[in-house]
Amino acid sequence: MTDNDIREEARQQLRHSNAALREQVDTMLAGLQAQTEALAAAQGAVASATAEAESPDGLVRVTVDAAGAVVSARVESTAFTRTTPDRLAESFGAAARAAAADVRARVAELMRPVTALTADIPDLPALVPGSPSIRNLVPTVATQFTPAATPSEESDRSDDLHDWRAPIMREAHRD
Repeated sequence: MTDNDIREEARQQLRHSNAALREQVDTMLAGLQAQTEALAAAQGAVASATAEAESPDGLVRVTVDAAGAVVSARVESTAFTRTTPDRLAESFGAAARAAAADVRARVAELMRPVTALTADIPDLPALVPGSPSIRNLVPTVATQFTPAATPSEESDRSDDLHDWRAPIMREAHRD
């Protein structure tokens, strides 16, 4: 084998490796394009997503937007005669939390096709060692949040003998 034959064989191997790398990059770009198109379609649906929930006692109905922000609230006309202000506030909170959980689930469902496409795209470090990952170019949607304690949960943990918000004179005759 001559030097020219060795060089030609090395060129053929490089051409073959280059063609395989181009095919992988083309596959990545096609996947990224599909993901971008799916994201654009999902963004419109997510932007208009809302959810509505009613409090367990039926006194309050709350509507939230895709971010979970309250956009409207309705109070049953008999609410002020059927409950206390504290319980009504708890009803607002319960309805808002339920609506926010519902809208998070809807947004996650709308984004599922976008995130599913990510699994099919090879990551850049698999092709070019040491290169940055492209996996996180499309944001994911948080679907699990730790809710804050509700006022009723906080009052369950409070001391039964003392309501620290009450005037001190009232506490003097309590035994």
